[in-house]
Amino acid sequence: MENIDDYDITEPSAMDMLLVRLEEINQENEDFMELLLEKLDDMVITWEQPWYQKINSVTRPIKETNEDVKSESETYRTDSFTREESTIVQKNWNRFRKKFRLPDKPICIARWRNKEGKHPTVPQERARHFVISYLAKGLERNLYQVYRHFLTEYGGPVKGPYSEQEEKIMEICFHHCPKKAVVYLSAILSREPRNIYNRLRHMRNGKPESTKKIKWKLELATKFLQKLIKYSGYSFNELKNRTFDLSVWHKLQVYMRQPYDKLKKFWYRQLHVLLFVEYDVKFTRLGKKLMKILESAPLYQVWTDIRWKDVAKKFPDGFTSAFLRGVAYRLIRRYQRRNYNWLRDPLIEVVSYTLRQMKTAPRKTYRLKTLTLSSEGILTPIKYNVKMDLQSIN
Repeated sequence: MENIDDYDITEPSAMDMLLVRLEEINQENEDFMELLLEKLDDMVITWEQPWYQKINSVTRPIKETNEDVKSESETYRTDSFTREESTIVQKNWNRFRKKFRLPDKPICIARWRNKEGKHPTVPQERARHFVISYLAKGLERNLYQVYRHFLTEYGGPVKGPYSEQEEKIMEICFHHCPKKAVVYLSAILSREPRNIYNRLRHMRNGKPESTKKIKWKLELATKFLQKLIKYSGYSFNELKNRTFDLSVWHKLQVYMRQPYDKLKKFWYRQLHVLLFVEYDVKFTRLGKKLMKILESAPLYQVWTDIRWKDVAKKFPDGFTSAFLRGVAYRLIRRYQRRNYNWLRDPLIEVVSYTLRQMKTAPRKTYRLKTLTLSSEGILTPIKYNVKMDLQSIN
């Protein structure tokens, strides 16, 4: 914003300037809604819809207890939106605005809040319902999912580091209107509320102290496992494929003096697999199998489309999605070629290139260093003679 640097944070006129900008944004949203209402009579659903797109509300999730829902055979996807689905939403938006001769301002729909109430018969709500229904064409998604995706994609399009000007605007809002700061800032800065919450917390509390990288030797890993058993209330065997309440991780965080997110990564990316995979596993063979699975999966067009929980289901008990993702990630980054983006390039090209490089690379045999818990409650290495049958994994 112009001239914001000339104001002191405590000056009321600084907040007044932001409120003027906020009013301009709200008026822009209302003007766009007026354009929609002028065309409301022409907004008639003429295409075939699955049952999960016939729900009246777009702002509330489907209640699975509904008897009508239970009787239907069609199901909708519940995983994250893929790149292909995002492209379909974008194309549907372009068709919609061209058909009804509207400006290309999807952010106005994402930012707009209905002050007249959210009853399905309210004209504004009928217009929004039609827009989201149009965007959902060709998707195996319910309207609430499409609406939430639309908010995420277009409601906060600004990403990346914060500028000095943005941080000053945040300080002004937080000083004068702390209770509504995040709502105001989300509109003014065009950023997601959650992102703003995190940045505000960072600005108020300062950057968290960095913790020294922990070296997971057997003795320390044993202490971690013993406390996990104690705090969770599960026996050792019951820990397999288990998720734990956040309070368990908080207790471990205090005991281990490490952020709980790092402790979770250690458990799901390493220790869980070392404890519960009872096979002789060679990383080279495992990596090749992973690449071939990804290469033959037509639904995965780019890296971010991969559903690692589904991939993990193909492997024997004990393997975690986080571990398998880590194996694939390290392989792709190791053989990454210059001038290409492995995150955005077609997955089949990235994987095929990695497989070709693996054939000519020097072969070193690295095995999974499996562990077991002794009768004394101490982690000890163990070797399994049974080789994992990779041929049966498709």
